[in-house]
Amino acid sequence: MFVPDPTWLSEAYAEPINRCDTGYVWRNLWARDKMREYIESDLNPNGRFLDYAGGYGLFVRLMRDAGYDFRWSDLYCQNLFVRGFEAPEPLTGPFEAVTAFEVFEHLTNPTQEMKKLSVITSCLMFSTVLVPEPAPNLEDWWYYGLEHGQHIAFYSRESLAVLAQQFGYEFATDGAQLHIFSRKQISPAFFREPQPQPRIRWWRFWAKEQRKPTVSRPSLIGHDQDLIVKQMEQENKWRASPMSKPASS
Repeated sequence: MFVPDPTWLSEAYAEPINRCDTGYVWRNLWARDKMREYIESDLNPNGRFLDYAGGYGLFVRLMRDAGYDFRWSDLYCQNLFVRGFEAPEPLTGPFEAVTAFEVFEHLTNPTQEMKKLSVITSCLMFSTVLVPEPAPNLEDWWYYGLEHGQHIAFYSRESLAVLAQQFGYEFATDGAQLHIFSRKQISPAFFREPQPQPRIRWWRFWAKEQRKPTVSRPSLIGHDQDLIVKQMEQENKWRASPMSKPASS
């Protein structure tokens, strides 16, 4: 599903990372763990990688901190965390893999973007939440993002499979939000639930940290997002109100 002529994008991207994206940091930590796991199981850890539409560069910073040669690219957002590690434009490969977390739902022309990415990598890992079946009404699915207007394309499992096939990729998905296009065989075990690992003996410092009591508390990501969405809705209502418009002379 897509919006054929989103006339509001210049306003929607006045803030490239919309302020109701309260899961930004958590998502980057999640993406780091997933990508590290996949690199070590199926890719060359010593290769060169690209994070496409990488936002502020937090994910690239996390991956470089973990020892992987990731580069940043984003035509619309300021690089805050990895200045000096930008990929040259226009993009030239090859890259061992390209990542694109929470990007595909922003694309006005996904096929054109895939055409560009397909010539620089044989592996693409990306995230976008699959459309439930049947597709929800506009008011019943948070991922439509009506309060910020940046999400304009939505995918089913079948549509991603067609897109992968069109550019010569194998396709794998967790069935929810994480997806891989690869020209190599994708390990079927990657999307399985990890098995419990045996306890490891750590150095004394880490053992001391492990003994600290842990407290499980519900995350405030959803709470904060709901609060900000309500604020944005109120602001949008004010902008649309006749009282907010200047009187004509």
